[in-house]
Amino acid sequence: METLKSDDRETELIALARLVAYALESSRSLEAEVVEFCLDKALHAVLDQIGDRTRAALTSSDIMLMNRSALC
Repeated sequence: METLKSDDRETELIALARLVAYALESSRSLEAEVVEFCLDKALHAVLDQIGDRTRAALTSSDIMLMNRSALC
């Protein structure tokens, strides 16, 4: 049961990272500097919570989006 909860947590964190990365990209195109700064910090915080095993499961589109966000 603990493994299932852990897997669900990791899945949710990846979904959250995708959402924040997308919002960060949008804030850049809108030139909303304060929002961009806050979202960048939020994305770093979410990625810090994702385990190494789950990071290996990131798709190439995830990595491309996060690279545009200057993280990888």
